[in-house]
Amino acid sequence: MKVLLVHPRLSVKGGGERVAIHSILAATKAGHEVSLVSEQFDEASFEDFYGCPGLFDNVNRRYYPSFKPLLGPRVLLYQRLSYHWYRIRDIVSQDSFDIVLSTQDIGYVPSTCAPVVQYCYFPEYFSHLQASSSPMWRLYYRPASVYYRNRVRRVGVLLSVSDFTRGFVRRKWGRDSKTVYPPCPVEAYSDLSGVQPRENLVVTVGRFVPEKRFHLFVELARMVPTTRFVAIGSLPDGTSAYFKELRRTAPENVSFVLLPLRKAKDLLGRAMAYVHCAENEHFGITIVEAMAAGCVPVVHDSGGPREIVTNDVGFRWRSLPVAARQIVKLTENDQLRERFSAAAFARAQQFRPEVFESEIARVLRVS
Repeated sequence: MKVLLVHPRLSVKGGGERVAIHSILAATKAGHEVSLVSEQFDEASFEDFYGCPGLFDNVNRRYYPSFKPLLGPRVLLYQRLSYHWYRIRDIVSQDSFDIVLSTQDIGYVPSTCAPVVQYCYFPEYFSHLQASSSPMWRLYYRPASVYYRNRVRRVGVLLSVSDFTRGFVRRKWGRDSKTVYPPCPVEAYSDLSGVQPRENLVVTVGRFVPEKRFHLFVELARMVPTTRFVAIGSLPDGTSAYFKELRRTAPENVSFVLLPLRKAKDLLGRAMAYVHCAENEHFGITIVEAMAAGCVPVVHDSGGPREIVTNDVGFRWRSLPVAARQIVKLTENDQLRERFSAAAFARAQQFRPEVFESEIARVLRVS
């Protein structure tokens, strides 16, 4: 079977790119002929970053020049959607495929007669509407919303990253979908799960942006002054007023480490707990990675994380005083921490890449 995988922005290097990687692996292992549509990117750097040498050796690559806005930052969303639509259309028109697997935004789904499978992270995630209900922004995004719903009609099978996203897909698009949890690189951290004893150390990981709510992590550290807190992350543009404010207001028991997670394994192996402050996160791959490393998860009780962290593997919270008491409980009860740590490690194994690949192979077989 000829499979066309559509993922125009592989240079992003986030969780979505892991979905693309293991979708390629699932299709090639099943004996399918795979073609990849993407804008140009550095293959060697990508394979090094994700530890997947030779990933593209058996893939037909259909690359096109990277997007460059012609009108500057004005109507950037519409510039990007139209650019990729035209580029993908030209490639699709040159060949026929048995099935299309789209692993990035649904706005990139091509117009084709072939069956389409779309992996959904969140329907119509328009950043300005997350922080504002301004009529101006609603008007600005209305054509995009109409376009997205047109793309939805071209999709035969919708896969959702979590039950949380599945609910939004049903409400927003009136379509049911199947939850297929994303592939998490748990094997990279499994050798840390048995490290004992753990330090009186709490970590969190993510990009230093307001929506990740690192300021709550700082406040939590202020409430538990006898415990060391470390925030591991990266800056979106190399500098950030938000990050500077975090450092200025942080108490002495908080440290900041500017490293990607894959280079901070040592801290995860030493920490007793992992705190996740983001609200209504679509999934939370870093939570699973920390659990695989033996950290006890202490996450906000919302979104995808509440599906990951069941009552037998860690704690969920809706207020900082509750989270603070949970951290203190772990510091005072080694037996509880060890039990949660072992259960968290076992739970993390349910999100192995092999589980994801098996499900994608099945979807391709029956679609």
